[in-house]
Amino acid sequence: MTMLKANTGQNFYVRFENTKENLALLAYLQTLRNKNFVVFNSPAEVSESEKEHIRLNAQIEKISKLKAGWDGNVAQKANKKSIKQAEQLIAMLSENVLRYCALFPSNDSSIYLQGNFPKGGFVIYLNGETFSYVFKNENFKESAAGVELNEKNIKKIENTISKKML
Repeated sequence: MTMLKANTGQNFYVRFENTKENLALLAYLQTLRNKNFVVFNSPAEVSESEKEHIRLNAQIEKISKLKAGWDGNVAQKANKKSIKQAEQLIAMLSENVLRYCALFPSNDSSIYLQGNFPKGGFVIYLNGETFSYVFKNENFKESAAGVELNEKNIKKIENTISKKML
């Protein structure tokens, strides 16, 4: 079974090949009372309201599969805590922000979230414990380090992006 999973905070998405076994599994899953998943056969079937969450969670999945030396040198594989932190951050950010973002592995086992917006950019460095960020445009620059990943801090980031970058 080929699976792509993406937890958007509200739904759990799984994509798999249409085989007899998988269709039987789908029939069973659809009988469950707690339907916190959606099955789709192509990205075109995914609602516009969650495409960016799925795209970035797929990037997290790719980053999590990198092996040590992925850069052809001494890069470390992403640590489990930074992967979890990236999943949490993506779940908290809106589609409007995420459409301008991409994730990148760091050679020190951390993960970067980079955003290139119409009026500036930002980078968030996720080390698995806390995060650091830098916002920058022609008239504005803000940075912080050792920030705790929580809803309050992410709302602040979202507001800064809305006011200064979009």
